[in-house]
Order: sequence, then structure tokens, then C-alpha cells
Amino acid sequence: MTLDERIAMAQRHVESGRLIVERQRAIVARHRMLASIDLLKLFEQTQQIFELDLADLLEKK
Repeated sequence: MTLDERIAMAQRHVESGRLIVERQRAIVARHRMLASIDLLKLFEQTQQIFELDLADLLEKK
């Protein structure tokens, strides 16, 4: 996989991750259930990984 392909894939992960985090934040705002809050924290951690990976790839380019 080329660097450009890896960057494109990382950008897709970041974009889809942002949507997932926003949806989960809306669920937490409505329900305030512990399971929903825990899941949001997990999604936010995953999103941070996606964004760091993308930043690293862009730095390499």
C-alpha cells in the first residue's frame, strides 16, 4: 500500500470516527447511561488514535 493510499484510508477512518463520536455524544446527552458514557470514552480514545495516525502519515509525506 502506498503512502497516499494509507493517508486516504486514515482520512476515511477519521471522518467516520468523527460521525460515530458525535452520534454517541448525542446518545449520552439523552440517556446519561453508564454504558453509553463508557462507550463514548472508548470511541473518543479510538478517534484520537485515528487522528494521530493520520497526522503521522501526513508528516511522512
